[in-house]
Amino acid sequence: MGRLAGIKALITGAASGIGRETARQFVAEGAQVVLVDRDKAKLDAVGSELGARTIVIDLGQKGVAEPVLAEAVEALGGLDVLVNAAGILVRQPFETIDEDLWQQLFDVNLRGLAMMCRAALPSLQASDQPAIVNIASFSALRPTPGTSAYAATKAGVLMFSRCLAEEIAPVRVNVICPGIVDSGMTEDFMSDPETRKEIAAMNALNSVGQPADIAAACVYLASPEARYVNGTQLVVDGGSAYM
Repeated sequence: MGRLAGIKALITGAASGIGRETARQFVAEGAQVVLVDRDKAKLDAVGSELGARTIVIDLGQKGVAEPVLAEAVEALGGLDVLVNAAGILVRQPFETIDEDLWQQLFDVNLRGLAMMCRAALPSLQASDQPAIVNIASFSALRPTPGTSAYAATKAGVLMFSRCLAEEIAPVRVNVICPGIVDSGMTEDFMSDPETRKEIAAMNALNSVGQPADIAAACVYLASPEARYVNGTQLVVDGGSAYM
């Protein structure tokens, strides 16, 4: 029997990267999942691979969280776990980020995540093993030039999650802070071999993180093994956040 046997989970950002690998590991551990993303082609492929229900939506839009949750809960027959892995990354000097781009980052990375938590709350409160896992970033802990807007959203996710953990217990809320992970979000600069070496050298393990590393942490935090873990920030970055 898998570590997530009987668990009913909703995973956002599931078309690629951390979200996709989390979906794969959840299903491998026995969970039933509904997958959400705005990229229909990629999401359909993951849904077909895993035999999972998919919902195509841009979570940066207003008013979408409650319909998404209603559809997911109907498909699953309830909800035990919400994994918020949807997010966008912008690496750009602060003085060149216009107001629309700044707003888009906050809409997807922070407001959209918060609205998903709120919409999921009634169903999670009806579960006997409820948990929320939010994906932040080591950028919430360590300043990096060119990521001011992105880092601000992820710092917001971090503190939002910690506050929520106290406010809505016994629904457990934990947050993962990944380092730089080899995924679609980072392919524009990770494709260069020299850049990969530099990124690996940023952490104590001298290694580049993979989506599976973060997904494994999601599995743990969603599982009964983490029943006494609440309000925790789990840094999965090879030891770079505090170097």
